[in-house]
Amino acid sequence: MTTTLTGKNQVTVPAEIAREFGLQPGSKLDWSKGKTPGTIVVKVQPSKRQMIERIKEIGRGFKNRNLVEELIREREKEML
Repeated sequence: MTTTLTGKNQVTVPAEIAREFGLQPGSKLDWSKGKTPGTIVVKVQPSKRQMIERIKEIGRGFKNRNLVEELIREREKEML
């Protein structure tokens, strides 16, 4: 897909790409130089809501675990 840079340094994201990555007005994109000359890497930055949901999901994995007891057991194994 090819797009054109405007006089105000703006680029239109192709609709297919926007749909695939869930881009909406206000979505943030991180632009950086690629490893090879002439390449640009664009990464979609997660929204605050997406980051909160990811953190909640990670936290759910610890819900029924006693981390202190797990750490004590690990240390006891190391001492053997």
